[in-house]
Amino acid sequence: MQGLLLKLSTLDADAESAVRVIAYFDSLLRDHVSVPTLLAATARLAQCPVGLLDAATGRRTRTSPRGAVDTPAEAPAQVRELSDGLGAVWMEREGPAHGLDEIVLERYAAAAEVTLERAAALARSGQDPALVELVLSAETGEAERARALRLLGFAPSTPLQALAIALPDRGLAAGLRAMGHQVRATRIGDTEAVLVATTLPRDLPEGSRVGIGPELPGARAAESWAGARTALRFTGPHDRVMHWSELGALALFADLPEPAVAGLADVRAMERLGEESLAAVRALCLAGSVRGAAATVHLHHSSMAARIARAESVLGFSLADAAGRLRAHLALALVRLRANLRSGTPA
Repeated sequence: MQGLLLKLSTLDADAESAVRVIAYFDSLLRDHVSVPTLLAATARLAQCPVGLLDAATGRRTRTSPRGAVDTPAEAPAQVRELSDGLGAVWMEREGPAHGLDEIVLERYAAAAEVTLERAAALARSGQDPALVELVLSAETGEAERARALRLLGFAPSTPLQALAIALPDRGLAAGLRAMGHQVRATRIGDTEAVLVATTLPRDLPEGSRVGIGPELPGARAAESWAGARTALRFTGPHDRVMHWSELGALALFADLPEPAVAGLADVRAMERLGEESLAAVRALCLAGSVRGAAATVHLHHSSMAARIARAESVLGFSLADAAGRLRAHLALALVRLRANLRSGTPA
């Protein structure tokens, strides 16, 4: 602060503006802003792009005054190095420098040091959402992903499973932690993204709709996350947990546009069934026989047979053989997929 006051004494008319700059960055630190928020706020203040190199992850980030974010291949020649090897910051102003640029850059650097140290502390406790997003992104480089994994407490070879949980989440991540699982989580759009380091139990707590990706080494976490998001699209009120490994050929339908799914005759027919008939078809597909389906839903087998017959009259095909039940099973899955596509469940 003494160094800043010496600089202020040379600014004369700009001294009041410089004090406001100091107060601006002090308020950001009091609010415990994240690194992306710090970059965006600095770019708006300076009215030019600003950048930051995070030495812990090796990631360079640049933000424009309008909030556009990119990852430059390298930093410009003139950067302000941060203390303790935390990284560097810079401003990219075209034309002559403004009178307050030095003050802005100095306060930006000081704020970046504090913010990066806080982020590192959060990472050590497994609470840094930005690192989880970095690990899950398909655009993250191999070395960058490995650094982020280590900061989260995982080795790149550690087997991990990604979970995509439809919000609002009913505390599934917290429940997994309570069960002793090593969990890291963040929010990505309308989905809770979770990394779990141990094999999940088959029966998860009731409530949340969740897609579970394949178990893969941490270095391939983006693949598990893609599988989890796809699995989430096939969940529904009666199928709240879906494993990527159980989708099989169904995964090929995941990228179909909603109009294409809606245009399928079997989907339209299945959507015309009442809830009672839908429940009967669902039970038959799971049990494989009318008697087994009746036992599942606690009905007499003759009552179940009557419901199946009514469903067949609407569907236009028989459910008596394996081929018909497979056709119905596929239609049920596509009905769930269409519902999620219409509601905006993330892909």
